[in-house]
Amino acid sequence: MKKIKYFIMAALSTVCFASCTDELRDDVDLSGGVDITSFAINGLESVIDQKAQTINLLLPTNIDLSGLKPVITVSDGAIVTPSSEETINFSNSETTPIEYRVVNKNRYNVYKVRVENIKAKITLFRIGTCVGNINEANRSITVYMPEGTDVTALTPTVQYTEGATITPADGTLVDFTNPVVYTLSYVGETFQYTVTVSLQAKPGLVIFNGEDVNPQWGNIAATVESPFANPQTDGINPSPFCASIMKNGADTDDGGKPWSGGALWNSYKVNIDPAEYGSFSLKVLKGVQGDVQLEIQGDGETNKDWLKVWYVEEHLGEWQELVFQIPEGRTAVINNILVALHCHDAGQPVAFETQRMYWDDLIAIPK
Repeated sequence: MKKIKYFIMAALSTVCFASCTDELRDDVDLSGGVDITSFAINGLESVIDQKAQTINLLLPTNIDLSGLKPVITVSDGAIVTPSSEETINFSNSETTPIEYRVVNKNRYNVYKVRVENIKAKITLFRIGTCVGNINEANRSITVYMPEGTDVTALTPTVQYTEGATITPADGTLVDFTNPVVYTLSYVGETFQYTVTVSLQAKPGLVIFNGEDVNPQWGNIAATVESPFANPQTDGINPSPFCASIMKNGADTDDGGKPWSGGALWNSYKVNIDPAEYGSFSLKVLKGVQGDVQLEIQGDGETNKDWLKVWYVEEHLGEWQELVFQIPEGRTAVINNILVALHCHDAGQPVAFETQRMYWDDLIAIPK
């Protein structure tokens, strides 16, 4: 008899649950739209990606981003928060987007909004094997080249913001006897950089040069040999010694890992303040194109950033000077520096065979 009672109670509970679920389902209204259909500031319309739920807007350089009142339209019946024409600070929205939430009955969407001033940048300026030091604060670029270089007919390689145009054009033969102004044009705005070629050694804090500044490198998935005889002293790096590793093609712990290289840390750690220094330069010699990586860390392997620069194909087998920009927003002091001369999995970006690689003249460049 008890089993029958339990069965009846369970059946009634199931019926009740199903009935309650149906009632709740009937109360859920998913008919309302939850889209931001337009987002404008000062009459300028943004680009809305409904699939990614992102909104991006570029404003002229003279507009202060700290107190803007977007005019927003949304789907019928929906409510957006923050509301239309509410004052918002977009100063940091490039890295930390402002979230706008659209609610309509039992549905909602969240849009991430970035509002930035129009800007175009030169991201790389290279003459031959020498990479220029870019000072974004005063829009200047200095390229340090060996004494005796003929500066009257040099052909820089320039990388800059996609969609912009540049004068002089990339690949143009230029006379650098005097500083040359490069002008970027982008979305109706112009941005100028003054480029100077200097025939002297690059100034800065020498962290390693293989001779008189020769701290011990720690091994990172490879054995670092330092000092090692410089195999090519007739180019931009005439000094007798450098550092070297054997980089394997196989994915092993003795030189085949993408992060294979050397590290200055522990008792050989450095003390580089990003408030004072804006970049690092490093000379690299290898037989394959690809990314070279500097990993910078705080003490105890904290506050890590990974800086990558491409070792170019047209100068394979030559010393190339690479410049690694410290992220603009970094405030943490740099204590550890890890060098990875070919930061790719085995076989990438081209077929890779075991080979010896070299680096020299690690310098912290003041802002």
